[in-house]
Amino acid sequence: MSGLRGSLHKGDQDPSTWQPPLSSYRCTYSKMSITVKYSWALTLQSSEKSALQSMLNTRAS
Repeated sequence: MSGLRGSLHKGDQDPSTWQPPLSSYRCTYSKMSITVKYSWALTLQSSEKSALQSMLNTRAS
């Protein structure tokens, strides 16, 4: 839940301009964003794709 608190400041920014302040939540946030985009057949800008890929790489090993 703590990762969601930072979402209050997110507004309508996409992943290329906003990331959760809690770095350990970024992988989860990225997965959720990708799921929503896929479910609604939304497109990704290249900057969003790069940011999401970067956040996926933050997952704990």
